[in-house]
Amino acid sequence: NGGANDTGSWIAQYPPAVTDARGQKATAERFTWEGKVSFQGQFGSATITVPFKKVQSIKVVAGQPNIPPTQVFAKMTLRGGETLDLTLDRASKCYGETAYGNYEIFLKDVAEITFQ
Repeated sequence: NGGANDTGSWIAQYPPAVTDARGQKATAERFTWEGKVSFQGQFGSATITVPFKKVQSIKVVAGQPNIPPTQVFAKMTLRGGETLDLTLDRASKCYGETAYGNYEIFLKDVAEITFQ
């Protein structure tokens, strides 16, 4: 039925690769965004929530005009090939577990997240 539990088991099978703004890359198991297995952001005037299992990648793009200082601009590519331009809370965090320990990063410090 596509609920949150389905996404939770899906993310366990396909942990994302996270590349930070400095170019460091880590594969993060048990990955969440603010404790959730979805991203929520502004899509035009609407708020949308996109489950991880629908996302192929998300790229944080710096220096975009007209983005509030509390937000970051992100280009999301969905598994079907569609792209969405979103703004997300720059102070939000992604969490996960890597082979070398717990992983935590502010969204503003992410360059790209790629789901396998």
